Amino acid sequence: MTPELTEAGYIQTKAKLADLMERRSRIAVRLDLSPTHRAEVLRSHDRMIGQYRREIKLYEATRASAREAAEKSPVQCPTSSEG
Repeated sequence: MTPELTEAGYIQTKAKLADLMERRSRIAVRLDLSPTHRAEVLRSHDRMIGQYRREIKLYEATRASAREAAEKSPVQCPTSSEG
């Protein structure tokens, strides 16, 4: 299991996902690769894309849960004691 992403890791993972998807689309149309090699590379890219998407989804779900919990919890303002 991979550790949960930090905000910086989330941003980096989104950038890596976009780059990987772009590379995958370029590989899919290459004719200089054998069909077997191209299929192996595309499978590898698909696995990594799935991993990145899972990590992003987990981060976003965790952040949403934390945000919902913060909205539900009553905010207590400090009171001054006058005496």
